[in-house]
Amino acid sequence: MFLLDTNVLSELVLPRPHPAVVRRILAAPEGSLHASEVSRYELRFGALLHPLPDALWARIQALVLPVPVWVPVAAAVSEGAGRIAAQLRRAGRPADAIDPFIAATALVLGCPVVTRNTRHFEAIDGLRILDWHED
Repeated sequence: MFLLDTNVLSELVLPRPHPAVVRRILAAPEGSLHASEVSRYELRFGALLHPLPDALWARIQALVLPVPVWVPVAAAVSEGAGRIAAQLRRAGRPADAIDPFIAATALVLGCPVVTRNTRHFEAIDGLRILDWHED
């Protein structure tokens, strides 16, 4: 099981997607890829800022949204995200508002987070991080 960060999901709609990432996504067993509902928010937000928002959102709906199992932001994730954000701030490494939610989701599921932004997550205790862009 893997939790895909938004930047990994986005590969599916990029003009020149990273071949290794797309290959890994398409080869994954059904039900093994997960994504936080926070990533759906990021995808929608990004699409709305695009010059052709409706066309991009339609591509995301067709090519991205059906791929993962979508994980809701439950109490355990919200509380975990709060702990992570506080720990990072105390350590002098404040995070944006989204990454702690993605990290907490992976920790609750007990799976690694797959991301291109490994440095956003490397200071989080107990979190396993994979970068499929390196393949």
